Amino acid sequence: MTTAVYNDDTVAAISTPPGVGGISVVRISGNDALRIALNGLAIKTLKPRYAQFTHVVDLDTDEILDDVVVTYFKAPASYTGEDTVEISCHGGFSAAPAILALYYRLGARPALPGEFTRRAFVNGKLDLLQAEAVADLIHAVSDTGQKLATRTLSGKLSEKVHALRNELTDIASILELELDFSEEEITPLPHEEINKKIDEAKTHIFALVDSYSAGKILREGVLVPIVGRPNTGKSSLLNALLEEDRAIISHIPGTTRDTIEESFAHQGFLFRLVDTAGLRKTQDPIEKIGTERAYKTLGDADMILLVVDITMTDGYAFEKQFLSRYSKIPVIVVYNKIDLSFDLPVLDAEISIAVSATHHQHLDVLLEKMLSTIQLHYRVDGSTIAITKQRHKHALLQVIEALNCARQAIFQSLSNEYIALDIREAINALDDITGHTTSEDVLNNIFDHFCIGK
Repeated sequence: MTTAVYNDDTVAAISTPPGVGGISVVRISGNDALRIALNGLAIKTLKPRYAQFTHVVDLDTDEILDDVVVTYFKAPASYTGEDTVEISCHGGFSAAPAILALYYRLGARPALPGEFTRRAFVNGKLDLLQAEAVADLIHAVSDTGQKLATRTLSGKLSEKVHALRNELTDIASILELELDFSEEEITPLPHEEINKKIDEAKTHIFALVDSYSAGKILREGVLVPIVGRPNTGKSSLLNALLEEDRAIISHIPGTTRDTIEESFAHQGFLFRLVDTAGLRKTQDPIEKIGTERAYKTLGDADMILLVVDITMTDGYAFEKQFLSRYSKIPVIVVYNKIDLSFDLPVLDAEISIAVSATHHQHLDVLLEKMLSTIQLHYRVDGSTIAITKQRHKHALLQVIEALNCARQAIFQSLSNEYIALDIREAINALDDITGHTTSEDVLNNIFDHFCIGK
């Protein structure tokens, strides 16, 4: 668990990954950052926002630890909003740890995970959405995920949430104003008009809730189970799309007994392919476990590749039943083994394609269909603004619940005091998203998942 954060002390940490590299950065931040930094440098002054070459010197031995470039950011014009000194030294396993150890002796304490960003949040440099976007940017798994995190960090999502807050604040203010004046002094806003304003706000909130699926895909990648009956070529398709022999291929049905997940990038999106056991009734206990895991993976899927052996002659009854069962998830029917048959089925161009996984035929068309399916179904493009965390979605659903209570209060002809109270509950839920009223426990949980040095 994270211990308490003391915002009046000075912390230090290495802000670059460990290992061999050209440069490592030691960051020092806090009220005493400048004095502590200068105590270990060969120079005695630092000009704000200028990079200066000097040495880090161990005062006990007068030994030079490294040649460095130092930059001083004077509060509040720094990442954390505090005095901050960044020391760029040689990379590797020795220089940065030695410099950091020196500054611990000189009075800085080790920074907690995410403490620099938490201080930026506490000091008003970032709201909580932007702070979370810092971690998303660091851990981005695709170009589209990186761009979404950058847009959120720039404040695009925060602007949407603040606009919603302003809408609700206007409604609450009108209701509370009417409480302070009699009907002779002001003309009350009709309840029909209040209902209209609430419904407009709910429309915008539902749009943000619906963006969660897109945000999750951009942040984590598209989860794509490859499913079908045994021996349809699921593993062959996985290997073909990955362009490597990742899964064992055999003509014996039931070869795949467990799920295998591998990822590849295409046009900025990360696709997380999952090879699964063949879907069929079986008495084999191991194969049965594999089938159960396949169905479990389907429950988490963002898109499904349903692989069909084109040489089958039973009318595809299983596939038709499957499509009806998973009608809410985008499914691409992949008719495989076209190299073994001249008798192609009538294809639905919207959801199906014929390929040969073994001979890599039409895989480029399949990739483009996968890409366009995701873009259309989840409405994602280069300018998507979306929520990415379950806590965002949960808070927005709380907003909707509070607004529904407000509408119910209006329907029951309750006084404006009760209606305004529900609106204020909705505003508080929005404030949880941006961090205006977020509890300490939630903040600890968020920043505990940051890396040390950020």
